[in-house]
Amino acid sequence: MFLYLLFFNLNTEGSLFFDRYLNKKLPWFHFPLKRIIIQFSFIILWTLITLGLPFVRWYFINGQSLAYPPASVIIFIGSIVFLFGFIGISMARNFFKQWQISLLDAEHFKQEKLKADYRVLQNQVNPHFLFNSLNVLISEIKHNPTIAVEFTRKLSKVYRYVLQSKNHDLIALNKELEFIESFIFLHKVRIGNALEYSVNISEEALQMQIPPLTLQILFENAIKHNVANKENVLKVSIVSDENNKLIVSNNLQTIENTDSTYTGLSNLCKRFELLKKDGFMYGKQEDKFVVCIPLIDE
Repeated sequence: MFLYLLFFNLNTEGSLFFDRYLNKKLPWFHFPLKRIIIQFSFIILWTLITLGLPFVRWYFINGQSLAYPPASVIIFIGSIVFLFGFIGISMARNFFKQWQISLLDAEHFKQEKLKADYRVLQNQVNPHFLFNSLNVLISEIKHNPTIAVEFTRKLSKVYRYVLQSKNHDLIALNKELEFIESFIFLHKVRIGNALEYSVNISEEALQMQIPPLTLQILFENAIKHNVANKENVLKVSIVSDENNKLIVSNNLQTIENTDSTYTGLSNLCKRFELLKKDGFMYGKQEDKFVVCIPLIDE
């Protein structure tokens, strides 16, 4: 009786500990089928080990005889029934609790995404950006009408993309690059050859996806926080690596009076959290600022 109580308690605590461990590694909300298979397999195996050990011990003590006292058999069967009932109720309670938490987290990330999308849209159509663009356009109409026409087309394309992208969580990388070329054109008309950028992306990576306006945020940060003139050319590089990650980097020519809060990068980080995609990283590396973006294949 003592041994059965001991092993029964050991089995219960072990099963509940494994349940808590799986909450971190395989949450119910994201891996329901895999979680059920692994957890029930563990419970059955753990039960056979912990509650079967006393019977194995009795088998050898009793001269390798399968004759067990009736009380032990009754206790064993009762323990199994009670154990599965107890753990089943505990798992069900934990399942609904985790499911509720996951739904709340999903709603939280959804709201954060909406806020981030609004901030991106707001930054693009803010009076400062529009004022600069119109000033450049007026100047080009007067001195270079051909460039003015192209500038107008690119400006229209940028705003159209921004407005359309808010309806998508992901967009093909090649579409994002088409947009960013128009976006860079607007800046190059304004600051000339003070801005250079290069692209080296594999065909496979071009078909993968990223959150829309990701590259726009990175270029805005680079232009906003770094000196860009003829003497100090701002160079931005976009490359893909063998692990299907996008590496965006720029040389550091930091403007001393500008304090960066990395708000745009924080918003991007939240987007990737919402998409359950790890690997988004950013920071200074020697004389460059580097952002690593995990590409999504969906």
